[in-house]
Amino acid sequence: MLAMTPDAPKPRPPASDATAAPDTAAGPHPREPALNAWLVETRGIDRPRRIVRVDDERILVSKFEPGFAARLHELLDLMPELFDEASVVAAYEARASAAPPETPRTAAWHDAMHTVLRAAGERHAIPDLRQAEVRTGIDSVYAVLDSVLWSTPTVGDGGYEPARGEISAYRDGLDRLEPTADLFTRHYGEFDGRDVVNHCPGASFARLMLEQAWRACTGTAPPA
Repeated sequence: MLAMTPDAPKPRPPASDATAAPDTAAGPHPREPALNAWLVETRGIDRPRRIVRVDDERILVSKFEPGFAARLHELLDLMPELFDEASVVAAYEARASAAPPETPRTAAWHDAMHTVLRAAGERHAIPDLRQAEVRTGIDSVYAVLDSVLWSTPTVGDGGYEPARGEISAYRDGLDRLEPTADLFTRHYGEFDGRDVVNHCPGASFARLMLEQAWRACTGTAPPA
């Protein structure tokens, strides 16, 4: 199997991670109806957005109901295997060993993570609809990982080493998973003199998942 480079594993993001959009305990913001009317008229967005926070520069909105970010963190707490490096590598290697040699390593990682998710779902009786929230994140990271390892290394290629271009692509991919990057943040324009921003709460988890996927698929530490 892959020779792993010793390195201290990174802890999974805490539940208080800053990428989780804060929820408002009070009722709807008084400007919410006007904002949603503006979104329909100027952006063609007919699914209402909830105002989560307003400051001098921006209006943070969410398409999720109050408490979604907290529930997502609670859900991920039930499946630590998805964020434990040793568990991720072991799951990948088990899938790679059972797969045909021409199987792309990225596909083996993707299948392994879905297997881990299903096992956690069965263990904790997590409804499939809730598991789908995590599957979407895995699929998003897989898309980035697949574009990063563009040479399509296979599980049967024992001599594979990441190309210089793949290392550069990894750094670019990690930048795309920054909490403020476009992959997780959408800017709708200005309303009431403030930038209207829609943010997904899973950015930090996706970054950690990409880092561990790199280690699993390449056998090397993620590039700094």
